[in-house]
Amino acid sequence: MRSTPPVFVRSWLRRTLVRAFVGALGALAVGLACRGRGDAPAPQPAKPLSRVDPTWVTVFDPARAASGYTLTLHEMRTPVLLDGNGRAVHAWRGAKMKSRVRLLPDGSVLGLGTGRQVVEYDWSGRKTWEFRTVGAFPHHDVIRLKNGETLVVTLPEKAKADVLLAVNRAGQVVWRWNARQRLGRLLPKHPAHPNDLTHINSVEELPENPWFAAGDERFRPGNLLVSARNLDTIFIIARASGEIVWSYRAGLDRQHEARMYGADSPRAGIIAIFNNRLRSFSSDRQSEVIEIDPRRVDPEATEAGREVLWRYRAPGFYTPTGGTQQALPNGNLLLTSTRGGRVFEITRAGEIVWEWTPPYEPVRALRVALDACPQLAHLAKAPATAVVRPSGEATVDRDSYRFAKRGSRKNVKVDGQTRTVLAQELDCRELLLPAGAQARLGFGVDAARLASHLDTFGAEPPMFTLDVTPLANLGTASPPRTVAHHETIRPHEAPWRERKVSLARWGLQLVRLCVRIDGVPLDLPLAKRIAYWEQPDLFSARDLLRPNGAAKEDDLSGEELEVQRKHLEALVYVN
Repeated sequence: MRSTPPVFVRSWLRRTLVRAFVGALGALAVGLACRGRGDAPAPQPAKPLSRVDPTWVTVFDPARAASGYTLTLHEMRTPVLLDGNGRAVHAWRGAKMKSRVRLLPDGSVLGLGTGRQVVEYDWSGRKTWEFRTVGAFPHHDVIRLKNGETLVVTLPEKAKADVLLAVNRAGQVVWRWNARQRLGRLLPKHPAHPNDLTHINSVEELPENPWFAAGDERFRPGNLLVSARNLDTIFIIARASGEIVWSYRAGLDRQHEARMYGADSPRAGIIAIFNNRLRSFSSDRQSEVIEIDPRRVDPEATEAGREVLWRYRAPGFYTPTGGTQQALPNGNLLLTSTRGGRVFEITRAGEIVWEWTPPYEPVRALRVALDACPQLAHLAKAPATAVVRPSGEATVDRDSYRFAKRGSRKNVKVDGQTRTVLAQELDCRELLLPAGAQARLGFGVDAARLASHLDTFGAEPPMFTLDVTPLANLGTASPPRTVAHHETIRPHEAPWRERKVSLARWGLQLVRLCVRIDGVPLDLPLAKRIAYWEQPDLFSARDLLRPNGAAKEDDLSGEELEVQRKHLEALVYVN
């Protein structure tokens, strides 16, 4: 049980002692499975919310965007509600969450704590309920079921597949579903991820729908629609029996957020899926949102077919992991491109009518109604102001212009220093460059081997070249190739160079970008070569405002830090 330090404790020393004492009490309470509302801790002193900048909204069309507030985790930690102009209208200061936050009808928020627990905070930020997942860590999703129970995805320690738990307010587990025991034929004989078989990333309680109304028991409201990323599969669990009664995998690739439209939607019964398409990195680099008719699904098909009713793809929209989609009442969709660093709303025609680009990776945003809870219904609303993107600019998700490919880089000793270099002297990528694109280049020679080579053969010193070819010209007989940078390294000069090169003239264009080395033998083993390229680092002007890293860690306990590390590593969110 935590308590607020007495107001008369002023000195730093006394505050430190109080915190230590409170922390000791918290440690004694680790074994408790649950705190009920009557056992809730007093609210912690509110910390100022870090700057929420309205300029992070880059597009806003008030006439076509769906009304409401956007719920997300500010700096991947603090639940916050934003209006259409990106202003914070409310924040649950003092709350600490990861991965998912949901607004409840009474103004509370439900989410995954930064440790091994599910947490609930009231409107004022006071923790009112907690369930500790002893021996496992919760990840990706938690929902409040219609019967009042809470369902959470967990991965037990040393387990290789997820377990779903439903718990009541007293913290009792009333339903348990073990993926490894239940999935049967959906588990491959030779899994791609043997230590993380399922990687469940979303769970939904099926709404009222026309298929069940017509007598199809597979789609009974209350059954669970689940997305298992590492199986490239979504499926439905019959809540009463725990059996898999429906599944779909055709064309899915690391998908997230499977959701069925409810009876009040014009597309009632249709299932929408955020399909990451990780493997498209070697082709068009585009994620997609698809809508399928679940009655048309062929469970044996490997490619999408007539079940797909609608699809959204766009150049520059690509998040190989993470991401969510949400259908909005006006027919639009709200998309979170986690790796792309943005949340944006599209019309059915694919037009962006709202876009938010914070300087950190956004977490599973949700649009909530203006009157989603009593507190919001009484909240004063600021006037909406349209935001128009400047001509010639657009957001391009970062993996759309990442010059990388599995197995393309190797570690090698160059003049006694270990460097990570490209394995080939000529290496090319086809990618979409962002507006204001720039490249950071690293290249150089092994000075001793270069001197020996020139003395022996009297050859010219190596030349390093970066060139660009717009893909629109690739079909011509002699596609124009523009040299963006070239440089020669001679003996007695600095053997290693770092350069920054503007590629802005090709911004928002699909190009083939190549780096090559001329004037050196090409048949030498990597460790004996003379010259090397590092992988080019491509970035936009906006990337300079986007620091890497996760939430601030200075307020996390030791246990929370350890759980955070395991959470990120196990879920492949960090290298």
